[in-house]
Amino acid sequence: MTHTFSQVSNFFTRRVLARLLSTFLCCSFVVVKPWSRFGGPSAFLLLTLKELVFSAQETLAQHLEATILNITGAFFGIGLSTLARYIASLRPDLSASSRAIPAVFLLSVAFLGV
Repeated sequence: MTHTFSQVSNFFTRRVLARLLSTFLCCSFVVVKPWSRFGGPSAFLLLTLKELVFSAQETLAQHLEATILNITGAFFGIGLSTLARYIASLRPDLSASSRAIPAVFLLSVAFLGV
């Protein structure tokens, strides 16, 4: 029994608890009525922003590095997606190539993100 308890207590470190608490607070702001109306139809983006910016690291330097890398990766993914939309718009509407181009770019972004 103590072995299971020690495994559970090792899992819930300060970093894990900070991430869980921040996720719970962001979800509360998205769902609970008095605050959710301030976000409008895009309130769910608060959780996405939290995941991109808040990563509870050991030091400030690690936190800044992770934040910069996350934002750079997000901009790179947005840029590739925009390029795919542009290239697909050059093709005739509802053609196979206009649907395949975004799919290929989506796969490339997914593999690059791993």
